[in-house]
Amino acid sequence: MKAWLQQTLAAAGLACLLFAAGVVTTPDAQAQDLSSLTAEQIQQIQKLPRAQQEAIARQFGVNLSDIESMTQGSGSKQTSTSSVGERSVGMEQREAEDTRPLNELSPGELAERLAEDDKELQPFGYNLFEGEPSTFAPMANAPVPSNYLLGVGDTLRIQLYGKENRSIDAAVDNEGQIVIEDLGPIAVAGLRYDEAKDLIRSTVRERMIGMEAAVSMGELRSMQIFVVGEAYKPGAYTVSSLTTMSQALFVSGGVSDIASLRNVQLKRNGKTIVTFDLYKLLTEGDASNDVRLQAGDVVFIPTRGDMVSIAGEVLRPAIYEMLPGETLADALSFAGGLLPTAYRKSVQLQRISDGSRRVQTIDLTRSDVTRPLQAGDEVKVLSVAEDTVDSVMLVGAAVRPGVYEWRDDLRVKDLLPSVEGALLPVTDLNYGIVVRRSLDRRSISILQFDVAAAIQGDNAANLALQPRDQVVVFSRYESAQAEENQLSAWLKSESDRAREERERVLDVYRKQYLQKLITDDLAFDSLLERTTPEGSEELDDQLSSLFAIADETKKRDADYYAKFSRHNLLQPILYQLRNQYSSTGTLPLVYVDGEVRYPGIYPLVADADAEQAIVAAGGLKESAYLARAEITRTVIADGEASAEYRPFNLAKVLSDEVEVPLRGRDRIQVLSIPQWQNTLQVRLEGEVRFPGTYTIRRGENLTDLLDRAGGLTEYAFVDGAIFTRADLREAERKRLEELAQQLRREIASNVITDTGAQVAYSEMNQLLRDLTNIDAVGRLVIDLGDVIAEGGSALQLKDGDRLYVPTVQNTVSIIGEVQLASSYQFQAGVSLEDYIDRAGGMRQKADEERIYIVKANGLVTVPERRSWFTSGSYNEIEPGDTIVVPLDTQYMNNIEVWTTATQIMYQVGVALAALSGL
Repeated sequence: MKAWLQQTLAAAGLACLLFAAGVVTTPDAQAQDLSSLTAEQIQQIQKLPRAQQEAIARQFGVNLSDIESMTQGSGSKQTSTSSVGERSVGMEQREAEDTRPLNELSPGELAERLAEDDKELQPFGYNLFEGEPSTFAPMANAPVPSNYLLGVGDTLRIQLYGKENRSIDAAVDNEGQIVIEDLGPIAVAGLRYDEAKDLIRSTVRERMIGMEAAVSMGELRSMQIFVVGEAYKPGAYTVSSLTTMSQALFVSGGVSDIASLRNVQLKRNGKTIVTFDLYKLLTEGDASNDVRLQAGDVVFIPTRGDMVSIAGEVLRPAIYEMLPGETLADALSFAGGLLPTAYRKSVQLQRISDGSRRVQTIDLTRSDVTRPLQAGDEVKVLSVAEDTVDSVMLVGAAVRPGVYEWRDDLRVKDLLPSVEGALLPVTDLNYGIVVRRSLDRRSISILQFDVAAAIQGDNAANLALQPRDQVVVFSRYESAQAEENQLSAWLKSESDRAREERERVLDVYRKQYLQKLITDDLAFDSLLERTTPEGSEELDDQLSSLFAIADETKKRDADYYAKFSRHNLLQPILYQLRNQYSSTGTLPLVYVDGEVRYPGIYPLVADADAEQAIVAAGGLKESAYLARAEITRTVIADGEASAEYRPFNLAKVLSDEVEVPLRGRDRIQVLSIPQWQNTLQVRLEGEVRFPGTYTIRRGENLTDLLDRAGGLTEYAFVDGAIFTRADLREAERKRLEELAQQLRREIASNVITDTGAQVAYSEMNQLLRDLTNIDAVGRLVIDLGDVIAEGGSALQLKDGDRLYVPTVQNTVSIIGEVQLASSYQFQAGVSLEDYIDRAGGMRQKADEERIYIVKANGLVTVPERRSWFTSGSYNEIEPGDTIVVPLDTQYMNNIEVWTTATQIMYQVGVALAALSGL
């Protein structure tokens, strides 16, 4: 009865185990994946009677035959299954942890998270044995040493061979013997493993003629030990007879957060046999005290002792446990020693003394390393300074920028030995500076040199360098779009030039690119051969791809080179110079403006003159006026500032005939040549004998340009000439924007006051956007015939002007509120009213009173009728005219008119009735 009850309880316990493991869900559930059954669960099922096994299989939907088929593989599964898994995080700890992503954290929370991740030190060694025990089964298949002592429960596997072959698994019985058939018992308990093997082989050889024996270890005996104290999961564990102290810690899941790693004790029969210092195992690999356990042994883990932290420039920053008498040298040894960047002369030691936190400074170059540490000490090893001593730095558009060793005779040429090997192709060879710090590092001074002259060995330019000097060389590019801006300045804008001219110039520009980029590897010759109509489209595609690659490469290179521009490299230098006020209140800065290549603020170099400042600004433009330039200087006298203007001859300064010294805050103004202007270009199109783009001088008139172009052709329609001007186009565009803004405000006001707002504001706003998107024309209405007849003195040309002379036209157009807007052949004597009749007459919403005519030359005229009550006609129409019949914006149909009138009459009647009743 008792055995049956035990089996039933075992079956119920296994069922609960399977249910909790998720193998089955309900009694009616289908069979699950058998791979989820562990080896221990299979073994427990196999230990039950078959009837109980079948009952469990039927109850939980597990196929018993499948379980039996897994029995053979259960052994191997058991050996491969680890008895210790990964520790699971407790529910409370998971809830306490902030698992939100970084982009959802506030700036303060993000700073705290990063501080926790980067600066928080962890106790050393606690994660070595960290795990989660998953089984209490002993480790059966472990290598057996030769000095292993056999005992009761061990199994020896004996293979007999010779005249016959047999395999025997002989277990050591309670008498300490093993029994081999035909040999009888052999006492092996207490023998070493190698001694037992020799004894069995010799016995078989002596007693069984013609037989030999091969002996190996079978299953090891299991024993029970105790892991107590600050273990992760203290308790009794069944382990193999080969288990050591460290293996016992591993089986129990490691130690708790407050356990000692320096004083793990093995207790046997109430006595401490050995003390195991895990730090020796972790830092020195010393496992001499990791002794083998015996049945009934107790592994005791006490609480940790004094803890100190080591942070900073050490190999292994962490929190370490210290034994009494251990010193700073021991702590640094645990931390792996100092890094090469550690500053040994000043190590900070924070210690709690007399209820206060105090800081001590330790010099490791002396005997302070023998200082003992105490609980709560915090050691921080600082790093050496980032700045290098006895070195100079090369910055900017150089091939190999960086830090270089300084020596007594070091000069600029030593850093930049040649133009080709040391400088980038875009380096400005005329301007370089040396930034020199004062000994107290409170201020800097600037030296200027000619880069090309320094490389050639010129004594004045090849400056001698001092420690911590910075040599800065610049790029010729000030922005990533330098070359594109030059091209745009040449071409102006697309609207100012005809599309054909722009494409022609761009084609030349692209061919230059192509010539530089295409090599023999691209097989350009074969590409040009494919110019047949069938291959022309493919050729265009390949050329377009090459142009795109060239443009992208050029832009990427320009972006890279622009990093070394004056604007980027001088910013930190100018920032520091702004903080260096002199006793006179001036700043060591000068401003160069006017006709120089890179106007802006530049550092005032030692012994600076106007020539150096102009070189710093990139040199002069071709439009610079050499006979006169001007310096504006701020002079402080009696506590008041005043401005002085000092002109000088720029040509003499550049030729070194005159030297003009500079002071801080000076402003150099390089003037432009009087009447200087970039090339003016005017476009002639249409019926001109030689149309095209013409370069003109300032003040030239239209008649002179037409004479240069050969005059007009015999087919020119002079009255229809169209003349456009760039500045008029810009003014027209601004007027359209102002009109749209004004209308937008009026519409918004009407919507708010609800006065006549019959259209949604969004729709009106879209209409206004369409209005602003209208391209401005910039047309200047002229009578070309009168201009030519009068000599054109009143029409001086400007840059970007365009004249289009159309071919003779003999048509009249009519648009607007007519039945059919169209164009008609001009006929002399046909009036405006006749043309309207030919278009089907006016529509109902046409505004007859506001009809106007746009003449061929752009003039707008409003026709006058001879008499309103008498028969008559509008003014006569000329060739090229356009008749515009506008929409009557105040139009109201008859129903609306009578409805409005009725409402007014009703309101008047009500008012009169009210007055009569008074």
